[in-house]
Amino acid sequence: MEASGCAGNADPAKRAGKAVKWAFVIGLAVAAAVIGFLTIFRTHPAQTTVREAMAAVEQGDAEALMSHVDPEGDLGRLWTENTQGARDAILDALERYRVEFSSPRFATRAEGSAAEVALKGGRVTVHRRGGEESTLAVFDLEEGDLVFYVEKRGEDWLIRGLNYDILEFLSGDMGFLPL
Repeated sequence: MEASGCAGNADPAKRAGKAVKWAFVIGLAVAAAVIGFLTIFRTHPAQTTVREAMAAVEQGDAEALMSHVDPEGDLGRLWTENTQGARDAILDALERYRVEFSSPRFATRAEGSAAEVALKGGRVTVHRRGGEESTLAVFDLEEGDLVFYVEKRGEDWLIRGLNYDILEFLSGDMGFLPL
């Protein structure tokens, strides 16, 4: 009788052992899936900085925008030195126009503490602020070639510059906007 009692006890022990093994296998599979998902779909911090800067532009918040710009970079110097009235022109544009970004898509290339974040798609709509708000322009960014140069400074990623000459853009013919 003892032999059959022992055999009866071994059966639950085997089942418990199998359950632990399956739980371990399932745990490993879940961990691998999470790591794979984060590796494939994780947004680079430099791209997050660009998105946050774009959100600040949408809000018309120059202070929030500049919190994402490296004061020692090209854009930061343009701002602090107000080179050719760049800061004044940007502040005026943020006050007069509301910019809306729809479904922006990016391609980010990073190496060490430097990254290039290219705007590869989406749409930009420019509206007049105040009074009767009207749509002034809509741009499809599919064919755009705007690149943000971003560097890690301490714990933060900050925008140092763009592949466009901001002074030329601000002083150029922007006939679509009544500046």
